[in-house]
Amino acid sequence: MNEIQMYGNIGCYLSEDNIMSFQIGSNPVLEPFDRNPPLLRPSWLNVRDYKVLARGHNNRQCEDMERDIKRNRLLPRLISKQCSMLYGQGISMYKRTLDESGKIVRHWEPVDEPMRWLEEWEMNGIEMSASDFAMANIKNHYTFRDFFVKYRMSRGASIGRFPIAGIESMENKDCRLATLRADVATSLIPYKDLRYVAVGNWNYGAASFNVYHRFDIKEVSVYRYAAIGHHREKSVGEYYGSNETFEGTKPYIKAANENPEYINSFLRNALAAKVHIIIPNAWVESKRRQITALCNENKKRKSEKLELFKMGEVELGTEYSESTLMKVINTELRKLTNYLSGKGNQGKAYASFSFKTGNNEEERWRIETVDLKYKEYISSLIEYDKRADEVILSSMGLDSSISSVSKDGIISKSGADVYYNYILYLLSLTPDDEKCSAPFNNALMLNFPDLYAQGYRFGFYREIPSRQEEVSLNNRLSTQKL
Repeated sequence: MNEIQMYGNIGCYLSEDNIMSFQIGSNPVLEPFDRNPPLLRPSWLNVRDYKVLARGHNNRQCEDMERDIKRNRLLPRLISKQCSMLYGQGISMYKRTLDESGKIVRHWEPVDEPMRWLEEWEMNGIEMSASDFAMANIKNHYTFRDFFVKYRMSRGASIGRFPIAGIESMENKDCRLATLRADVATSLIPYKDLRYVAVGNWNYGAASFNVYHRFDIKEVSVYRYAAIGHHREKSVGEYYGSNETFEGTKPYIKAANENPEYINSFLRNALAAKVHIIIPNAWVESKRRQITALCNENKKRKSEKLELFKMGEVELGTEYSESTLMKVINTELRKLTNYLSGKGNQGKAYASFSFKTGNNEEERWRIETVDLKYKEYISSLIEYDKRADEVILSSMGLDSSISSVSKDGIISKSGADVYYNYILYLLSLTPDDEKCSAPFNNALMLNFPDLYAQGYRFGFYREIPSRQEEVSLNNRLSTQKL
């Protein structure tokens, strides 16, 4: 494949594994970058009578995030570690009480009936267990900072069944908020007016969609079969959740994902000659005049039904165009590439014209060797990779002592450092805990209102580790049988 990419009057010629940069004339001219793209307004889609709020400018924000995160060597494991630390030993029940010093603490008291209800989900036809559902919510929360769940309603609530039979996890990429308001383009739409959730395959415009009520605990009596709840961490200016950490570090994440490919590509092509070609502007002008003259001649030949002139392999036609000129330049660069590379290039000859300017200065094709500085290039990529790791770790609030990602210059981590960093991290998990356990607590309010009124809540039980010197000899890790 041969390709030319132009940027101002400089460009890059790509031919399979050979790459050459070139410029037209001796003074490079670059086009300015637009470093501050305009902010995009919310996009709305039409699905039957509903106005559906797109997610991202192309309605593929979730897919784009999934791709970038899964391609990164750190993020999938770091998110899994976050999930494990929040999940702890699983879902359980607690009451908030005051301890002897007057501090609010969670007193864990699993109650038989609600815990039995969780264990019966799969028997009630729910596709996953309560523990799998909890982990799915946590992973979606840490990936997208919001998640969708489907509340399955029981038939026969009036004869003693619980109103909610169970809850199922939904894929964020399939769910979109929707409203019946028709003035979305001209009016401010508050979040409370997005009372519906449209579910379908948004990659295909002709796909079929199902529309559900967005779960509102005050309207449970009107739901016949199911409603979809949207649980989000509020982000400024967003209806959906927004992983602000991902958005802020996206350039580093994308660069870190590409770094291995840069290094491998460099190693594959490290022995190839890297050259920069300077094409004289006078040569380009002469070709432009030649092509114009040949196109005019082709008009006559076409009227006489004669074969049209070509310039080498390039079809010229009867009208001059700059694309034809680029094809001629492409052909010339391909000839030069074949001359410079290949196994049998010894003894070859390559001819070109030189030109005299008005100042009697010579303009000619110049081939300049590029000093690749192999060591500096590879070292800079590695240093950038380390910097990207530091940025990702710091943005996620995970110290290297608890993330298991080593840093240069640190031989070991003391136990106290690991212990206190872990304790501080656990203390910061309360908002995430409450957000991810919200579906369970909504069900607790409806299915077991008496227990909810007494202050019982679902949450994730996490043990606070003790320092080994505070543990009796018989209970220390060194004496435990694994």
